[in-house]
Amino acid sequence: MDKTRNRRRRRPLHGRHLLTLGALALLGLSGYELWIRLEDFWAWSAGIRHLSQVRGTPFIQDLAIVFEAPEMRQLGFKMLFLLGAVIFAIICLFRRNRAKGAWFLLALDVALAVGGALLGLYTLRPSDWAQVLKLVPLALIAAGCIVNMVHRRALRRRRAKRRPQRDDQIEKKAA
Repeated sequence: MDKTRNRRRRRPLHGRHLLTLGALALLGLSGYELWIRLEDFWAWSAGIRHLSQVRGTPFIQDLAIVFEAPEMRQLGFKMLFLLGAVIFAIICLFRRNRAKGAWFLLALDVALAVGGALLGLYTLRPSDWAQVLKLVPLALIAAGCIVNMVHRRALRRRRAKRRPQRDDQIEKKAA
């Protein structure tokens, strides 16, 4: 390769590996838990589907009545949250090598951690170690975002230090 092409090539960010591991782990854990919750919902709504067929009423209408129960409403919110976590993991996989959206990913990561804690999906109690392990992918994503931002800033500073030297060298050669 010639020097100009080598200079143009982007340097990969160091936090991309942490982001990838965290996103894959979050995708796996959230996808599995979403599947389990969907199976629970499907089993729970079997009676409603049967009654809708017998009475001839729309299933959505009967389901809306069931969602008035706090347990079903909470299950619905948990399923929506887990679907959001899966979508966030996919976004992290596509954005892992870019530092420009790292603040946005970091903010979404913190929002997911807080939202999961409020819904009861994540806890920090040592007795619920399985729930604490669900926070590890979010911590890896946050660490990857922070490392990407730090590495990008270091690259910018390094480039800023090199530029005056290059300009001086060009002026010396021109003179």
